Amino acid sequence: MAFKRLVVGFPPVKNRNMPFLIICFHLLYLLLPLGIIAAPLVSLLRLSLGQAVQFDMIVITTSVLYYSTWVITRHQIKKGGDNRFLNSNPLISYCLQAIPISISVTHEVKGSPSGQYLFPCHPHGALAFNRAAVGFCMDDLWDAAFPQLPNLKVLTASAAFYVPFIRELWLASYCIEASKKVAVAALEASGPGTGMLVYPGGETEQLMTERGKEKIFLSGRKGFVKLALEQGMEIVPVYAFGESDLYHHSSLWLDLRKKIQKKFGAAIPLIHGQFGLLPYFPDKGVRLVFGEPLQLWKEKKWEKGMIITQNMIDEGHKVYCEKLRDLFEKEKGAMGYGDRELEIY
Repeated sequence: MAFKRLVVGFPPVKNRNMPFLIICFHLLYLLLPLGIIAAPLVSLLRLSLGQAVQFDMIVITTSVLYYSTWVITRHQIKKGGDNRFLNSNPLISYCLQAIPISISVTHEVKGSPSGQYLFPCHPHGALAFNRAAVGFCMDDLWDAAFPQLPNLKVLTASAAFYVPFIRELWLASYCIEASKKVAVAALEASGPGTGMLVYPGGETEQLMTERGKEKIFLSGRKGFVKLALEQGMEIVPVYAFGESDLYHHSSLWLDLRKKIQKKFGAAIPLIHGQFGLLPYFPDKGVRLVFGEPLQLWKEKKWEKGMIITQNMIDEGHKVYCEKLRDLFEKEKGAMGYGDRELEIY
């Protein structure tokens, strides 16, 4: 029986409460993180100047307690958590409905020797809002699309775990550190039925984001293919239509920001949306389309510890690039981007 496309997620919202959304987006992505950083610094300055009041001592004590939890939760960066608080959070749900976020599965996900699957996602976008479909509101999104993959892991840049409040959001939505060592340990601990999302383009692709264009960084990124081959995982390409149109990305100091990203592994996107950090809302929202598995192991017998040659990696990467471009070309018309061309760098 032929596989019937599966679409899950939130329908478009016609009448959005824009003032409320403006507050929500700035609160979640700007005001709370900055406040948690700035408040103790201001209180410490006032203390050093002999101007501290009782409230400053409360702020300093609370900040010490908060940052001490970073040590306690350090292990979650390597193992991930299974906190489902965000799945029933009405604020998160409302924001995702406003964009809206959805998942479209075009082929049956099967054929992995280890029972584990790797989902490389493109494009990263300015803030990777498409990641909200994987880790947030699980009942409506991931679980509904992939009930056969209850174990979810999302590889995330280390820098994200050092931003106050954002850290907590990420730890509560199945994120782990994006390193091979951590990924392998997580796969071994999770076992069959694991889906792992990764952004091969990373921070480099993040700084390439240009509204109105589909640009991804993939040519020199083969690590995810090697990981999949070594772990007996099947690779399923994913494209997030609408992600590139959420923000305008300024070219101001772009060369300097690229150097900082290359040196420290942290991108500094200078962006604005419809109103500050409130994104432009694409007509059809942000749609993650999951394509056809590569079938890397269809004619090979995988064994744990087997030698993976560079030829196997190169061939797998070549097939992946072809599958990703095919996915984009087949889906772009129905997704409302028929006039776009995929630029792979």
